[in-house]
Amino acid sequence: MHKVMDGDYPGKSSVVFLPMIDMNPSDLTCINFTLNFISKQAKAQHCSPILTFDQPLYWKAMNIIKDEPLDSPLNSVILRLGGFHLEIIFVGGIGHLMEGSGITKLLETVYAPNAVTQMTSGKAIARELRAHFLIDTALTSIIFSHIYGIPLPDQIENETGTNHINPANYINTDITDINAEDLSGELHDADSMLDELLKGDISVEKACENVLLDQIKSSIDNFRVSHKSFRTSQLWFQYMDMIDILRRFIKAERTGNWNLHLQTVKDILPYLAASGHNLYVKSSRVYLQQMQNLKTTHPDVLAFLQ
Repeated sequence: MHKVMDGDYPGKSSVVFLPMIDMNPSDLTCINFTLNFISKQAKAQHCSPILTFDQPLYWKAMNIIKDEPLDSPLNSVILRLGGFHLEIIFVGGIGHLMEGSGITKLLETVYAPNAVTQMTSGKAIARELRAHFLIDTALTSIIFSHIYGIPLPDQIENETGTNHINPANYINTDITDINAEDLSGELHDADSMLDELLKGDISVEKACENVLLDQIKSSIDNFRVSHKSFRTSQLWFQYMDMIDILRRFIKAERTGNWNLHLQTVKDILPYLAASGHNLYVKSSRVYLQQMQNLKTTHPDVLAFLQ
């Protein structure tokens, strides 16, 4: 992502350590003192304070502010739900929903069994992200193999003794109903566009607007529709949808795309509910409602976030 994404330089950031509060962080008195201290500091700077909490502290802080009178300075505080822990919970939910699907045995072909146990619970987030993206790439490769008639590496290795793939040389017209020359050209165009993107000749926005991506997406959608009657296929399609949401959530966090952040949090909600993370479902719904109300409550902050 860092190779192709760019944007305006927002300026040098400053990090200032405030006095430590020698109390239990989950104590209501500690949270209340923090809210009041930050509110006073923000008032002196003539700005709206934004505080980020993980779910347990977020819920307590929200209730403290809710119980304040209308003229309380705490009402100017904007609470955000911590994205990293939301990501961890969502990744753990993916492991829970895919339990019994064979994903554990699949991961054990790459990782040690003890590591897989930690990964599927969301406790080894960096390693689990790499594993999920690896599985998603493999599933996408299988789909493209069926769409474009390109043999998978193990098939080519059995035929030639090597796993080197040149897609243009392995178009199987018996599997597809599209002209082989069109397929070959489509693959070459996609490869050329990727090279231009990595070299910086075209922007990410221009690449995303290319009709070629719409054609590829349409082919994938048609493949998924043709396999909707197979329950195993539906299971792994749902898995790929979850990984797509996860990927977009990470993109939103890293690029500061506010609208994409809100959309992905909304998309995550059903899976959190299905995996039993009810507290995060409740907090996330309230968080979304409050952030969508920024247009009327704090338009200056919304303009900054966007």
